[in-house]
Amino acid sequence: MHNDKDFDTWNDVKKRLESSDTSEMLLPREREVWMCFLGKNLGFEQNGGQGDFSRPVLIVKKFNTKMFWVVPLSSKQKDYDFYFNFTDPASQKVSLILAQLRLVSIKRFSRVLYELPTCDFESVCSRLVGFIQSKPRTGRGFSAPSETEGTLHQ
Repeated sequence: MHNDKDFDTWNDVKKRLESSDTSEMLLPREREVWMCFLGKNLGFEQNGGQGDFSRPVLIVKKFNTKMFWVVPLSSKQKDYDFYFNFTDPASQKVSLILAQLRLVSIKRFSRVLYELPTCDFESVCSRLVGFIQSKPRTGRGFSAPSETEGTLHQ
């Protein structure tokens, strides 16, 4: 089976990030969009892009100076309830993939890009809370989504 994911190179980058102390100078805050080294992941998990395995992420929750909940951005907009579509400060149509909320270390951050407007950030948080509070799916495997999960916006 052919695998086009470069896990070996990502592992080298990850080792470099772990041993680096440059993250001590960073001060990420909630609502900010940062470049983040997400790496090469499995299945449908969002990968880091570009040549350095990084992609923009929104900081949703800062737990302390070292750990953050983030949501990755995509350059593709989709009409699913787990996508939050918006236009960034550079007038690019982008989206947040809300289903890909994850915990990351400050060691993964490289630079701040911009801050999401308060009204958009509040909408994102409200949608995330809705997902967390929604009832779990009752089916198994690749069953159809529930009425509130993975639906197309009409």
